[in-house]
Amino acid sequence: MDEKNVYLTGAASEFGSRIIPSEEVDQAFGMPAGKLRTRAGIVSVAYAAENETEGSLAAGACRKVLEQCGEDAQNLDGVIAASETDHAYPSLSAQLHARLKLRERSTALDVGSGCLALLQVLCVAQAMLMAGQAQKILVATADVHSRTLGPGRTAGEFGGLFGDGASAFLLSNKPPERGRFAYRFGEFFFGCAAQYADAIAVSDLSGAGLEIRFDGEALSRAAVYRMEKVLSEVEKRSGISREKVGAFATHQPNPRLVALLAKQLGVDCNAFPPIALTKGNLGSSMCGATLHSAFESAAGKSVGERTAVFLASLAPGLLFGGGWMVPAGS
Repeated sequence: MDEKNVYLTGAASEFGSRIIPSEEVDQAFGMPAGKLRTRAGIVSVAYAAENETEGSLAAGACRKVLEQCGEDAQNLDGVIAASETDHAYPSLSAQLHARLKLRERSTALDVGSGCLALLQVLCVAQAMLMAGQAQKILVATADVHSRTLGPGRTAGEFGGLFGDGASAFLLSNKPPERGRFAYRFGEFFFGCAAQYADAIAVSDLSGAGLEIRFDGEALSRAAVYRMEKVLSEVEKRSGISREKVGAFATHQPNPRLVALLAKQLGVDCNAFPPIALTKGNLGSSMCGATLHSAFESAAGKSVGERTAVFLASLAPGLLFGGGWMVPAGS
């Protein structure tokens, strides 16, 4: 059987346009000044402006990708989207289909579970492309936590961690054009460590706000332990040593946990793009923002300097997943 490859040919991210110092977030949530900076390592968060929504942020990221790749939306076979904060109808994929003016017969599909959504969306797109059901698919995530998890709805120890953002990627089953940079996907895998499910749970109280069950210490320990296990499994499955990985595009609950994870893995913390430091936890768009940063960095390097990217994330449950990609042609 001929090998079927899928390529990531373009990447972009978009963030809420209001950058709020973490001390202002502390104040809004009634926390001591400096708590977010000291306990979580977050110096600022990105909040959406009044006219910014999940749909507008995602559409902005998608347009950047199409412009970057010189692609016309009419040539796409579909858009697959994910959000953990957008629960309206039309769904996010339908909004993007309309905003970008895709062909009527192009797929519009919503997929994903919380912070793991980007990996799940990429996996679904990869499967469709490998099966020959499509040739080019746009993938997008978007989250506006500042309205869902704002002061009065959640405690600051939880809600104060989150920012607003979006990411977008173009995937193709054709190799990149000569002279253009792309990544080639490896495999994705997923699982569920249910023994940690009690560490975090969020439920809607039907207009009375959100009920949050959040054991920060237990979740932190579980997150670092499980992420280390996932990335070790990526290393095993890919046959690529972690020391040779150019970037780790992972979920970032907060910068302190990223530093601890890097230490557990025995790798340089600089290999984790520092998105959460200034934007906050972006939920389902966190992996997307870090992957976009990794893509940008690799595209600016010479061919011989480009290396693999490992992906890993978690979601309440405790769902987990991992994967990898390598520069096309390697």
